[in-house]
Amino acid sequence: MPIRSAANTSGSSPTADGHSFEVSLPPTVLEAGGRLAAPRLRGWSLGPDDAPVVLLVHALTGDADATGWWGPLIGPGKALDPTRYRLLCFNNLGGCSGSTGPTDADFPARSDDARFGPARSDAPGALPSRDALEPATVTTWDQARAILQALDTLGIDRLHLATGGSLGGAIALAVAVLAPHRTERLALFATCAASSSWIVGWNHIGRQAILADPTYPVAANGLAIARQVAHLTYRAEPGLEQRQGRAQVSGGWSSREAYRVQTYLQSRGEQLVQRFDARTYLCQLGAMDHHDVERRPPADFYQDVDAARWGLSRVQASTLAVAVPSDQLYLPSHSRAIVDALVARGVVAAYAELDSPHGHDAFLIEWEQMATHLATALALPAGTPEPRSDVQ
Repeated sequence: MPIRSAANTSGSSPTADGHSFEVSLPPTVLEAGGRLAAPRLRGWSLGPDDAPVVLLVHALTGDADATGWWGPLIGPGKALDPTRYRLLCFNNLGGCSGSTGPTDADFPARSDDARFGPARSDAPGALPSRDALEPATVTTWDQARAILQALDTLGIDRLHLATGGSLGGAIALAVAVLAPHRTERLALFATCAASSSWIVGWNHIGRQAILADPTYPVAANGLAIARQVAHLTYRAEPGLEQRQGRAQVSGGWSSREAYRVQTYLQSRGEQLVQRFDARTYLCQLGAMDHHDVERRPPADFYQDVDAARWGLSRVQASTLAVAVPSDQLYLPSHSRAIVDALVARGVVAAYAELDSPHGHDAFLIEWEQMATHLATALALPAGTPEPRSDVQ
């Protein structure tokens, strides 16, 4: 479908690797109750306007420019071929790479989560409560709805494929639940239908590291520590042994010298601090924590109403769910559960694996296997989206 020009898109800047733009969204009340007066999403697109649309959704600390995190998969003749498809990606709502998020001065605080009662009051002289310190709650429902609103603005009614890994896969799945009539295929990498207690527990540790930093909200040290902890969950022991091993930096041994794995983790923390914001990290951790496609959001979130069904029972998209056996964070059982639920309803769905020693991050490492899986997903028969109830 051709993309119509929209008066409320701005900041357009074509590049050799795609076209960057900004989409203004209508005033929004978040699922938890915080209000966004003038939300926006930063977008990126590559490929013909009239080609089938492939929506790419980034993970926790990504951005709209998918060439920065899935670059080896993008290009003529590659799995994500911009001569055949219009590739489209948005910086997730609550991000810090052009979309509305906690770095904006008017972004609400967690104390504005009005749907769950008033904020906790603080005793006289006490430090502010976490409700005042943390950004407003943003969920994957909020992020999926924002993407659908951006698609409306761009005149895109149908997605040939929605895909992403980790949090990105969770948001892609949420898109298919909110708008089953618009999503023909899904490719979900290392993700789940609902975040487990293990995921929430690790996120809790990262959150505490940030909030305990006396320089919060800058919290450079806290953010670096949170990233180091998280990165260990994104990798697996075989891969770390393979790439870092037991060696110290010099290759010898000294009680005063760091092991290579220590400097590796430290560099990952420092790199994130250079490009990311601590409050935004908290916001995205919250989205990951609260992800659960069986929790029904308010009725204004979804575009075709079926009061009898919610969650995976609404998905019509043909689906490929890909797990990583060495993943310590999103287990293969999480992907299998999605497939089993869809197959039980007669939806075309298949389970596959990324064979990798590197754990969760395999969807950002194993390019040949990723290309094969994406090709498989793109070749699935189109799901049979149900008609929209608001279309006569």
